[in-house]
Amino acid sequence: MPEFGEAVAGGDGADDGHPEDCVFCAEWPRELKGYKTKHGLLKDEDDLAESLRSNAKELTTDKKVGPVYPLPGGSDPTMGWVAKAGALEEFEVEIGATPHHIIPGKASMAKSRLEQWTRAEKGKIKEDIGYSIDCARNGVFLPKLPDLYGTKHKVPGVTMAQFYGQTWRALSPTSKEGVGFLVMKDTWLQLHYTDHSKPYKTSPTMNYDKETRLECDQLAHLAERFRIVCERSKDDDGKRYPPYSLVHLINQKSDFFRMRITGRPDQWKSWVSTLAEDLSMAVRQGRELLVSKLALSKKTRG
Repeated sequence: MPEFGEAVAGGDGADDGHPEDCVFCAEWPRELKGYKTKHGLLKDEDDLAESLRSNAKELTTDKKVGPVYPLPGGSDPTMGWVAKAGALEEFEVEIGATPHHIIPGKASMAKSRLEQWTRAEKGKIKEDIGYSIDCARNGVFLPKLPDLYGTKHKVPGVTMAQFYGQTWRALSPTSKEGVGFLVMKDTWLQLHYTDHSKPYKTSPTMNYDKETRLECDQLAHLAERFRIVCERSKDDDGKRYPPYSLVHLINQKSDFFRMRITGRPDQWKSWVSTLAEDLSMAVRQGRELLVSKLALSKKTRG
């Protein structure tokens, strides 16, 4: 199977001026592979975490949908972090890791026009392309709120927040900033504690969900343009053979956003929470120094 981006060899009309990067013909010969797409509405954080932690060279099936386009596991053993005593409280504080869908399934992928080219049931292609919203390329582990502010149980029936008398909502803005900034500066990862639909402060007409959805729509537009010029992929029933190369293009979009939300906080260009954007702006404007306090240690599996 040729990799996406390699020249397509053979096939009827190979020298007819047909674009080599056609999403319908990038994998030749034209054939059905029997894959199933795990689309946006089927997204599952537990399945994403499993993909991220898997050391498999190829994940070829999904327990919910069946065979999917083969892609490797993420080999990421992250289980969370521990803030040492004295950093947040006088005792050690656990910070869990949440599997974040880089392209959100329900809020972005499912609301875009892209799934008409990834799912046969939308009526335009003969069979699913096999993309999985829960593939490792579409995920990253981000830190949750520290456990003592959340719903994790300290004793049966009593949450950590109830036990310590501190809920995240009740903290002052200054305290929230202090906690969040410490975690994000030590991990170089964005704190994941709210939805992605809140407008960016630096661009009020944009938010993370909209930003990723627009990129999905761009891929849909690309497929539509190639549909106009590609007759090879059209079958007698009027439907197209699956554009399998879209799997690679979607994953490239995930890689693009991964770079925008990870690494140096002053280089973040997209944000999954307002506190993450606040840190970026504070560092860029010189109001906050990008200096780690070495207060957190990572917990890994095994």
